[in-house]
Amino acid sequence: MRHRSTSLLALTWLAFFMADVRDGLGPFLATYLQEHRVQQELIGYTMTAGGLAAVAMTPFAGAWVDSSSAKRAMTVVAALAVLAASAIAFTTLSASMLIASQIVTGVAGAVLAATMAALTLGLARSAGFKQQTGRNEAFSHAGNMISAVGAGLAAHLFGAPWMLAVMAALTVGALLSAWAIRAAEIDHEAARGDEPQDARPAEIDGQGHAPIVSLFRNRPLLFFALACAFFHLGNAAMLPLLNQRLAATVADSAPLLWTGIAIVVAQLTMIPVALWVARSRRYDVAWFVYAAILVLPLRGALAYAFASEWNNIPVQILDGLAAGALGVATPLLVQRYTRGSGRFNTALGFVMTLQGVGAALSPAMANAVVGAGQHFGLAFVVLAATSVLALPIFRLAQRGTASPACSAP
Repeated sequence: MRHRSTSLLALTWLAFFMADVRDGLGPFLATYLQEHRVQQELIGYTMTAGGLAAVAMTPFAGAWVDSSSAKRAMTVVAALAVLAASAIAFTTLSASMLIASQIVTGVAGAVLAATMAALTLGLARSAGFKQQTGRNEAFSHAGNMISAVGAGLAAHLFGAPWMLAVMAALTVGALLSAWAIRAAEIDHEAARGDEPQDARPAEIDGQGHAPIVSLFRNRPLLFFALACAFFHLGNAAMLPLLNQRLAATVADSAPLLWTGIAIVVAQLTMIPVALWVARSRRYDVAWFVYAAILVLPLRGALAYAFASEWNNIPVQILDGLAAGALGVATPLLVQRYTRGSGRFNTALGFVMTLQGVGAALSPAMANAVVGAGQHFGLAFVVLAATSVLALPIFRLAQRGTASPACSAP
């Protein structure tokens, strides 16, 4: 048990260091390109390319991790790939290279998200999954906060390419943390959502797990995935758009520095929210999802109403409340819907795929609304209105109860 606690501690630090590594330097990249007067449409295409690549890879990553026992090695290779891709992105203005770098980042980021979820369930088991997920999320947000401060200051004082030094240091920390996890302590059956005490699926494949096709008959899972898609369609572009507006409309506003400040504010808010969701016994995790969805229209309204750089702070506090709750709730609800199926990572990959579709389309939709006329305010209204659609869809998810076998309720 003591050794397992050591591995769980290493996993927690992996979440801390991997926070910035997994997503690359996306929010900073959009602002960096805006400052270099890159065509507005190319910014949207570049950011969307990474999201779409993640979308394409995510279901395969989940299924791959479900069947693989090399989860630590997958983590190491993917982290190095993101670092290399980010180095390319901040040293070129070539359209093809920018898009290619974000495709690599998206693919590797999908693998990292899947391995992190699997390692958590494989080490903590279902009994400790909720608390360890909250701990991971809290440390992940703290890691994002530290990296955002470091990257923002490095960019402001020395230039954008110096942000890569911060990311390289975090990557080294992630690799050491992955190495410190003891391979023998990872229960690979538990990691895929199948433990001895779980009920057996009504239909099984050759390995005794629910067939993948059963996921498509799990109505709560399907509706939850669709709700996540609309949430992120409205949410994903708000932070980059806030700082693009600064770069485009406010002279000498130091938008890269404000990008770092905005990320710090959001991540600082997410830390207590993640711990609250994971430890709450009074409220079911579903209520936190409702609250997260309802926060987004208010966030969009504030972003629309006030263009000052100081408006980033209240807008990002609201982002911390919403994203902090949903970040913990998503794997917990997927585990609830699929327990005993042996398809946890595949199902989580499916949910993250639809979530990624929304996130990938968000910057393209927002930048299309902004257009040559610089209609940033209208773009925030469109994003806020889109996110409201997640509310009735999630309500449909909550009307049913998924069986452990992933069959229709």
